[in-house]
Amino acid sequence: MRTTLMAIGTSAFILSISNVLLVLLRAQPPASEVKTELSGTLRKPPSRQPPDYWHPRPARTTTPAGTIWRWLLDDGSTKPTNETLAILDRGLSHCPSARRPSDNEIVWVKSVWQLQNVGKERIYLYSAYYDDRPAAGALPSIRVLALSTFRRDITITCAIWYDGVDRPYVARATVNYEVGSGYGFDRQIYREYAYICRLPISQPIPTDVSVLGGPITCPGAAGYSTLVPVQRTPATDHQPIEFGVCVTAGYGYVKPEELVEWVELNRMYGAAEMNLYDVWYSENMSAVFNYYRQLGVLRVHGLPHPRDDHPSWFFNKVRNLRIIALNDCQLKHMYRYR
Repeated sequence: MRTTLMAIGTSAFILSISNVLLVLLRAQPPASEVKTELSGTLRKPPSRQPPDYWHPRPARTTTPAGTIWRWLLDDGSTKPTNETLAILDRGLSHCPSARRPSDNEIVWVKSVWQLQNVGKERIYLYSAYYDDRPAAGALPSIRVLALSTFRRDITITCAIWYDGVDRPYVARATVNYEVGSGYGFDRQIYREYAYICRLPISQPIPTDVSVLGGPITCPGAAGYSTLVPVQRTPATDHQPIEFGVCVTAGYGYVKPEELVEWVELNRMYGAAEMNLYDVWYSENMSAVFNYYRQLGVLRVHGLPHPRDDHPSWFFNKVRNLRIIALNDCQLKHMYRYR
């Protein structure tokens, strides 16, 4: 009986994969294209526009955190009260002339990074999350994922923006120094960081964050060139998804049938949602990505290296993003997956 059940289960698994492969068969490229794609991964990937299967970046106009705050307080407003402003004033007064950057002042790189230049140093911001987990501290914080050329011992300051407040709350960030040795491009070492910006109060929830590095805590006349939306998933009694999968930075040519097997196997194990981070996957993956994205099974997040035009060895750029990919997935889904 057990043998019969195993045979039936195996046959059903093979049949499900076969049905998906029939849909995606046209995704298999000619042998000449495969050779070109494989050789491209050894040095640097070709430049391209953001693929349609990339999971969209959060827009500041949607203000998801503010929406949640309105739901919590049920007063129809996301703006701080006068009492809240009195508490925030300790940080607001640090940079009284600082202002929120406009859309055309934000410097975008590869459609997913925001760049802040500080002299010869660079800070690339990828994402920011509101973290109110009890283990993170008595008060919540903003965790900013970044790739930076600054040394580990440099001062990092966070400019935290609230809805309806023109000036930022400025606070010194706590820096996670256990980030590895990094990789060099143009004689600068690029390291992955998680900047922790402590908040003075739990509500209201900030809408955006900017980051500055070095001994000067205010941006001066040049102003901020980053304004990263603060993302938040509210805590619930039961996570919506029992089992989710996070995969670190990925790249290169993968046979479509192998990706289908991997997705279907994870679904058999009980995974309801999978996350891939696309440093540079070849174009033959598009049909598979779009198919599972439309099913609501797969999310592909764009993660090209901000220096992917540099002639350095391509695999160093992939390794340079592994921690950011895993941290981003964990923070994005900390209350979504059990």
